[in-house]
Amino acid sequence: MEIKDKILFIGVGQGGGNLCQELELRGYRTLAINTSKEDLNTLTVKHKYHITGGEGCSKDRSIGRQLIRQDFVNIAKQINNCGNDVEIIMVGYTTGGGTGSSQGTVLVDILTMHPEYKDKIICSVVILPSNKESIQANSNAYCCFKEISNIQRGGACFVLDNEEFRDKYMINKEFVAYLDEFLHIPATDKSIKGNIDFSEIKKVLSAHNMAVMIAVPEGENTVARLLDSLQNNSIFAKREQDNILQYTALSLADERLNPEEVNQDLQKAIGIPIDSFTTFNKRKRNFICLSGLTYPKTRLEEIENLVNSNKDTVLKIKQNNLELNADMSFLQSTTKIEDSSIKEDSLDNIWDKYNL
Repeated sequence: MEIKDKILFIGVGQGGGNLCQELELRGYRTLAINTSKEDLNTLTVKHKYHITGGEGCSKDRSIGRQLIRQDFVNIAKQINNCGNDVEIIMVGYTTGGGTGSSQGTVLVDILTMHPEYKDKIICSVVILPSNKESIQANSNAYCCFKEISNIQRGGACFVLDNEEFRDKYMINKEFVAYLDEFLHIPATDKSIKGNIDFSEIKKVLSAHNMAVMIAVPEGENTVARLLDSLQNNSIFAKREQDNILQYTALSLADERLNPEEVNQDLQKAIGIPIDSFTTFNKRKRNFICLSGLTYPKTRLEEIENLVNSNKDTVLKIKQNNLELNADMSFLQSTTKIEDSSIKEDSLDNIWDKYNL
């Protein structure tokens, strides 16, 4: 079985569907789900499902919530038909829209808590709106991320940021290129100094909270260039400078480098992980993935401030029941390993959690 056969990517809403399109072009199995037939018709992916009764959500999260509950039995059948044999499920969606923002988090929560999927790693790929997008989009994003932070289980959450990289279509392409490179490390990157196998890839992806990936061409000052790109030239939301992380996976382009020294230098800047995995490649570029990071509190505070500065508009967005304040404690993170005592939950309890 090839690596691509072990992954299912579910795209919820238009943003998630666009990611499906890019991934399917690289041979990955995908499923695009949407309340809008018009959005689905723009995609050429093999598997796509129009949620029964959906006519789009117009950024109204309450509409999407009701639709996913009413049609979840059919949605679950679509997922099982596409990926019952996969090891990793990734769910992609925009946090600022209607369908993705309202349904993506609910779907991830169900997959992480339902016993049918207990042996699979459930990851997320979420997209934050830019500051130039509407107040509605930014308030949706804030509320959506508060829900994301309340998910108790689940693996890595890749947080793409339209504010950091304004061309959202290029963000999709770059993310898919990074993900494809990362997943293929066990097959393509070999060295007598060390290898990364698929079980270690899964270990990195299993870490709860935020994850990021970056690659830079080979050259001098490898560590400095990786660190600079992680902070300043990334498609991802800026990571918090708190030295909290769980795993690192590193593929270096120059076998003359000492991997122990490189990892030590990285750890001085980003913190000491629970474990790190290192190999070498022939692609002439250095690649790193960090997982188990704190959620992007600073970036979300920026969104909160943007919404609060437009309170008159916010008051009109009644369906979200916004209660924005300075308390960002829901974004706190630690390196604590996942609590295995968390029990599977029933669908009814999950619906109640989201007031459905």
